[in-house]
Amino acid sequence: MSGTAASTKVWRRIGVHAREALLRTLNPIELRTILADVARSRASNQTPADLIKRWREDKLLEPSMLDPRETLPITGKLWEVVPPEFVGVTLSQLTSLGSGIHLGGLGQNRVVTTMRGTEVLADPKHGLALEASRRRRNGHSRVHLATHARCTHAWDHSEESSHELRFALVSSAPDGGGLSTEADLLDLHLDYWREIMGTVVPRGRIELTVWDSTLAGLIEARGTRDGVIVVDSASDERRPWRNPYTTAAFRFVVDGDGDEAHEVGDGGFVTWTQALTRNRKDRCLVSGVSVDAIVPHTWEQSE
Repeated sequence: MSGTAASTKVWRRIGVHAREALLRTLNPIELRTILADVARSRASNQTPADLIKRWREDKLLEPSMLDPRETLPITGKLWEVVPPEFVGVTLSQLTSLGSGIHLGGLGQNRVVTTMRGTEVLADPKHGLALEASRRRRNGHSRVHLATHARCTHAWDHSEESSHELRFALVSSAPDGGGLSTEADLLDLHLDYWREIMGTVVPRGRIELTVWDSTLAGLIEARGTRDGVIVVDSASDERRPWRNPYTTAAFRFVVDGDGDEAHEVGDGGFVTWTQALTRNRKDRCLVSGVSVDAIVPHTWEQSE
């Protein structure tokens, strides 16, 4: 295991035997028991002065600057037009340890890890993908899930809030051959987001990139691209938002004043459910927006 210079110094003080036990030897239940003792001891030593000091100084604890009354109508509109195929899910605020790494490509230092062997939800698409995989393994042929959830990010040097309300869709379905499943899922998600961009975010647009030429021809013939800006895949090849997406991806952009533009969400095909269900024939499309990010650009704020 590689660590930072700071962690290396701490490991040296603890000693090799303690390090080996914490990293490898202790089973999950034993590790959780030890960490619970650590938390209990440190919590009992806190004073009211310590609590308010931490509240003032720890960025993870800062409340959002948005009034909930600003986000509620937007969230309501997002739910109002969700296609009937989608089942609403209320996710836990916690997810499996390693979700950020294996599904979102996030370093473990970018998520909040708990002492119970879980991590705080950093993206609702991760939780929905796990739930979709569970349902697919239980025999469901096609799974379409939707949710909204407040997510937390452990950004060390960011002026942005450490938590935000996000709305997400996840679809998982078996390969139908000829990229027909991919085209069907794109139709389903993009039809929804076109309506949202057109009614909720008047200055918003969808930019679509397709890296598979066969799929590009198929969705052009089906009209999937109508009302969507298609970005040349060759020029977009190295854009970081492609990761972790494959085959095709899209993002939601809102024009600001002048030439300024804000990205408020994205989506695309991922291989997450293939790994989670152990089925290489599974196809999964995810998409979502930051409700907090689109509030300043909604029809109400524009009036």
